[in-house]
Amino acid sequence: MYSKREKMYWLALLAVMVFIHCFRIGSIPYGINVDEMGMGYDAWCLANYGTDRYLKSFPVYLINFSGGQSALYAYLCSPFVYFFGISAVTLRVPAMIFSFVTLVFAVKIADYIWNNKRINLLTGLIYTISPVFLMLSRIGLDCNLMLGMSTMYIYFLIKAIGGGVYGYKKFIFVGIIGGLVLYSYVISHMLLPLFLVLLIAYLFYTKKIKLSQLFAMIVPMAILAVPLVLFHITNIFDLGEIKIGIFTIPKLYRYRGDDLSAQMFWGNFVNFLKTSLLHDNIDFNSIKEFGNMYYISVPFIIIGLIDAMVKFAVSLKKRQWNPYSVILLWFICVYVTGAFISTASYGANVYQINSVFMTYLFFCVDGLFVLYSRIKAHSLAKKAAISAIAILYSILFICFAKYYFFDYAADTYLIDLFNFKFDDVLSYLDDELPDNVSERNTYVGDLNQTYIFYLGSTMTAPYEYNKLEDDESYTLWLWTQTYKNYRFYFPEEFDPSGNYIIPETDIRHINQLEEHGFEKRHIGNYYLFWNQYLDKEETDTQAQAVISWDHGIINGKLMPDGKDSSVLSGWAINLTNASPWDDIVAYANGKYYVAKKMERADVAEVLNNENVLMSGFHITIPSSDFIEGRVKVYFIDYYNKKCYVESY
Repeated sequence: MYSKREKMYWLALLAVMVFIHCFRIGSIPYGINVDEMGMGYDAWCLANYGTDRYLKSFPVYLINFSGGQSALYAYLCSPFVYFFGISAVTLRVPAMIFSFVTLVFAVKIADYIWNNKRINLLTGLIYTISPVFLMLSRIGLDCNLMLGMSTMYIYFLIKAIGGGVYGYKKFIFVGIIGGLVLYSYVISHMLLPLFLVLLIAYLFYTKKIKLSQLFAMIVPMAILAVPLVLFHITNIFDLGEIKIGIFTIPKLYRYRGDDLSAQMFWGNFVNFLKTSLLHDNIDFNSIKEFGNMYYISVPFIIIGLIDAMVKFAVSLKKRQWNPYSVILLWFICVYVTGAFISTASYGANVYQINSVFMTYLFFCVDGLFVLYSRIKAHSLAKKAAISAIAILYSILFICFAKYYFFDYAADTYLIDLFNFKFDDVLSYLDDELPDNVSERNTYVGDLNQTYIFYLGSTMTAPYEYNKLEDDESYTLWLWTQTYKNYRFYFPEEFDPSGNYIIPETDIRHINQLEEHGFEKRHIGNYYLFWNQYLDKEETDTQAQAVISWDHGIINGKLMPDGKDSSVLSGWAINLTNASPWDDIVAYANGKYYVAKKMERADVAEVLNNENVLMSGFHITIPSSDFIEGRVKVYFIDYYNKKCYVESY
């Protein structure tokens, strides 16, 4: 039992833990990661319809943006998005909950290995104040679930192994937890089998497990692994998707087998240590100035790792099981797996190898304990060392917390692959602007996988949005590019008839739209732009235009009459400054058609003005739209903010 003072320490630690993991959870990191949003929308679909966004019934692995995503996080998130909708907070609740799961089981592991209340408290303290554990628990990525799941798995594993020769039920439970680890992150599909091979060899060598116990552990894990094995077989050999009852084993559009590379192994062998012990280059994983677990922890981690290796060697020599060896074996397997990862120039990043930090936590604690043991006979040195380390960690934590909660969001705005919902912009567009504006093509530009932020904003049913006719990758590309009058990209050629929803960080496109004189509103984290000139009914300036139907020159050829379309062609000059119009747009039957400009050397020669060379134009309008009523043509001068309107 803990003393009254120790209980007070724990209460203070838990209070700090709760505060830093909940404070501003929806705004730090700022925005929503594209994979968070993909997971969140799939979780909402699963909660409401029993399918993902591709209409796959209860998939064992999500397709996400074609390359896949582990499914466990989405299933855990689905109750929260069902009751509270999609937001940064609801998407991060499972990660936040599992930060406490990690703490609880990390302390339980420490207690089992060292059976020392002070070490338990030290484990909880280092976990709470280390940047990496906080940052990984404040973003709803599927991979980050593996840290808590693997910590839980390791605890029940060493508990079962140390529980005597008759603990079959415990081994069954360990097998179930191990099977669930496989659904937390795809890296575990390589890591866990490798770990089990080393662990089983070690346990048989130390005579710590029986075949019956091994069987009790492996069978439930194997049963849970079968759908994932079939998943890999299906995708490696390009087979069709499989249905097992209500569950789907999907075929991905892009199987990421090349994310693991033997060619990068030796280079990544060193890079792994740099990334894990120091920091990576991803803003939502690490802060360079502080490191993953503070740079002061690195020597303690190394000391603890060396101590673990020594104890493992002694364990092998004596053929006597040591629970600390399980931590070392897990570290080795994460290291080997991480060295194969080839998704970046420097190998694995922090979130891909997140479960290694569970082992670093114990190595750090052990390193501190080893140092303490060496000097505890020297009272003065012991007090000085403890005080110095405590002060250093306290200062580092205070500096980190101050920066992370108050300056980090501004310094990193906007992190790559992050963006925001824009439901407030869509509401303004539909409710505050005229129908002839809201019904125009609306481009949502400069986002990564823009369509998923639209789906997350509108929570459109997957049965309504899904238009996939086959499983070809080109169909997926078309499916993610357009929906109704929304275009999820910024057009290569500027469309003067469109509306634009642009993130406030996209300065280039914002400047372009401002130069065109578009009307704008700053709503939330976006700018909404629309061409107010297309609302005009009256003439604002003078123009000279010669326009005729169904004849004109396109690509050097005479444009013939057509049964399905009509062509409006001619030339037009802005008499205000004797130049071609910036844009010419026709409006017919509720639709806009942008003119293509052409050279008119004859006009330039007659007027003796080379500036009007590009005064020619043609507009192709479907006959069905033309015969419905009159056609209005807008001649727009953005610089002088003028517009001339003709009706035909």
